[in-house]
Amino acid sequence: MKPRSAEAPAGQQLRLAFRLARRLGRSRALIRSTLTVFVGAVFVMAMFIVLKTLSLSGEQVADRDMGRFDASVGYGSVQLPPGDDAFVPELRERLQQAGFTDALVMLSAFDVQLDTTPARNVTMFEADWSSNPYPRRYDLQSGRWPTGPGEVVVTEPHDVRTVPGKELTVLGDVRLKVVGTADDLSASTTNLLAGPGTWAALDENLVKGFPILATQPLLLWSGAEPKSGITAFSAAISNWEKKQNRKSESDIAVANTLSLRAEGSGEGFWIEKTPAGYTVPALLVPLGAVLLVFGLNDRRFRRTAGSLASLGISRRTAAAGLTLATLAWSLIAATAGAAAGLGVGAAARLLVSHLRERPAGPIDGLADPALRLLILIVLTSLVAGLALARDDRRHAAAPANRDKSGRSTGEVAISKTSRRIRDTRQVLAVLAWCATAVYAVRVDSPAMAMTLTGIVTVAVLLVIPEAFALTLKFIPEKGPRSRLARRQLAADSRRASASLAVLTVLFGASLGFLALLDTLLRTADTQRHPDVLSGQILLADSTSDRFAPTKSVLRAAEATGLLDGHPRFEITPAYTMDSKYSTRSATRPGSDTIFLTVKSPADAKRLLGHSLSRDQLATLTEGGLLIWSDAPGAPEGTSARTSLVVRQDDKTLGRTPELPMVAVDAAPTRWRAGSDGIMLRSTASELRLPMPPQGPIMITGLADTQTEAVQQALITSGHDGRAARIYVPPEPAVAPAALLATAVALVLLVLATVLTAIRGQIRTLRGYMAGLTALGLPPAWTRRILLYQQAALVAVSTLLGLVIALLPTVIIANRISGFVLSVPWAQLATLLAAIYLAALLAATRSLLRLRSQREG
Repeated sequence: MKPRSAEAPAGQQLRLAFRLARRLGRSRALIRSTLTVFVGAVFVMAMFIVLKTLSLSGEQVADRDMGRFDASVGYGSVQLPPGDDAFVPELRERLQQAGFTDALVMLSAFDVQLDTTPARNVTMFEADWSSNPYPRRYDLQSGRWPTGPGEVVVTEPHDVRTVPGKELTVLGDVRLKVVGTADDLSASTTNLLAGPGTWAALDENLVKGFPILATQPLLLWSGAEPKSGITAFSAAISNWEKKQNRKSESDIAVANTLSLRAEGSGEGFWIEKTPAGYTVPALLVPLGAVLLVFGLNDRRFRRTAGSLASLGISRRTAAAGLTLATLAWSLIAATAGAAAGLGVGAAARLLVSHLRERPAGPIDGLADPALRLLILIVLTSLVAGLALARDDRRHAAAPANRDKSGRSTGEVAISKTSRRIRDTRQVLAVLAWCATAVYAVRVDSPAMAMTLTGIVTVAVLLVIPEAFALTLKFIPEKGPRSRLARRQLAADSRRASASLAVLTVLFGASLGFLALLDTLLRTADTQRHPDVLSGQILLADSTSDRFAPTKSVLRAAEATGLLDGHPRFEITPAYTMDSKYSTRSATRPGSDTIFLTVKSPADAKRLLGHSLSRDQLATLTEGGLLIWSDAPGAPEGTSARTSLVVRQDDKTLGRTPELPMVAVDAAPTRWRAGSDGIMLRSTASELRLPMPPQGPIMITGLADTQTEAVQQALITSGHDGRAARIYVPPEPAVAPAALLATAVALVLLVLATVLTAIRGQIRTLRGYMAGLTALGLPPAWTRRILLYQQAALVAVSTLLGLVIALLPTVIIANRISGFVLSVPWAQLATLLAAIYLAALLAATRSLLRLRSQREG
């Protein structure tokens, strides 16, 4: 090759750089190192497809909510009682007069109670199902569609265990004939698809046992103008409410419920709701992969640049050739990875659709993540190439002029430039940590916590050089092997820092997502409380456990004979509401939760399910308050006192004298939701606190089978089973499919990257191993030296990854009310063990392979 001078024209230098890139690109080491880019591209594309699969398009949402129609209006405009046979015929008549040719009137009752214990409600939809209004939602599995009153098709029949030909009992003694079963492609819960006239055939007296039972009409149509549908629906509502002596709805209120298929928006929110699953990795993974490629090849690149410079080629041109070669193979790896990611994503899409048994969202816009991936690779490669060219100038500096310390002027200039870059990086690191602190006080959702994880990751990456320097100080030099491992890391700091940065990002992302996912699940679990404790039954109004039960409910419960001989008492809230919905309550200052009252300390003991301490008993009998120990501002000692604020709506009526208070443990149950503590009824009467004449009745000391029998007796007698609250263990929370898919993908990404990165590092150190062996060191020593290095990098990246993982989780647990910090140490330990094992296997396999090649 003919030498070129550094002063050659720019065009010649560019052509030479491309020629060098073509020659240098034949390096197998360079090609192998770009495997991390391939892995990152597979992850980015596959996760984009998976998250898109889990998000419905606007057309799919319309198919779910509107079926084959173009517009709908209703839901919330009016509620029809059981047995109403006036509204639907009138609405259909108005639609016929207005010239509607394709319209459907649907009734939706959301509180239809099945004859099961524990009490359970399902939704019943009444419509003309023979016209196939929802062709892409309901798939008839057996039987036929209902055509008359009292006929139903049951969706998800495995949930209620029914088949065509059987009768289904609901609302006490209402018998519905099952004529078919269907698969709901948009849900996994049971619905009843009832035939026309089913609601009108119900007994109007059902409201006595089920006071909140009602249905809401929905009008769907195609072809006609939206205004025509609103007018017809509003007119039917107005006329119906006049006959019922109710206030008429305005056209504006009805118009607010209008939905149009053409204006429907999709549920493409999983990419936005899980930044840690796609958005953050899509930015950091390609960037880290390219930097790792340059880091793994750093020493070879500098040696090659020096060799080319000795032939007279400009170091800037040599650096450009190396950068172009790396960029070309990185783009090839990214393109191949994106293509493989499409295949992986397609397979995952089929698996996810099969497991969820729901329509898969469209995967349009595939060009955007692929283009973004390639742009990031190009920009990162160019920045890394500029850094390579800058470092090579030091070797090109003329050694003639030297300062007092003996350094050349070129070396001094480069040293100043390095200091400026270091200072700039440290300033950016300070700004990043400040941004972390500022953003942390704004976090109020899991999505913002994931974004915070990205900010923390950037802040940690900016201090990687300092972390690496600190790591070198802590590596002991007790023997020759550890001394050689430490000094080799120091001599090849760029490769080590690049590996440390990539491993830190991946460890932080995977560990952080697992911690956040576990926190979300534990938080959801803590918010799922049973109505009462085991062995208790609370008789109350079916609409609210703050109101007393009706006399008919009491008679039905007493008729079972199961309540005889068991302690019973009233739980009366210090809270009232009149017919105009005006409320009066007594609360602690700064709180909006009420107090419950019982007649005696013995009732308080039965209610809480445990005995009271001497201080708690004394406080209660002396006219004090027992505050839930987990309530905000709960007292920590026995000498605390507080007054109560009496309010009517938002107006303060007065304050009570200061009362003693002490904390008491109370199991989380729904009967205590919205309350602050408990006091004696005599105390509330002396303080003239608002109290209703009667309250819910608690019976204790029963077996769970007895409480279920009492609830079943209420259901059989035509009462809402929820009037008898019994103990039902809450079901554990289930993570959304998108979060589970993200967690699995991040774990696989970590394992794949660790394998490729460590194997790439050891292959890069082939020459170093050969040099040690040439000096007479045993091969076992060289293997241990390299294993020491890998262990140090993995250990430090684990610690930094835990900082990235735990900091956002701790912040979200403290920032969002009700969130419970939960760190899944067992899962994290399992993941780290798998990562360490993968790292050990990758290192061992690569070392053995290099040894066999050297011996050969």
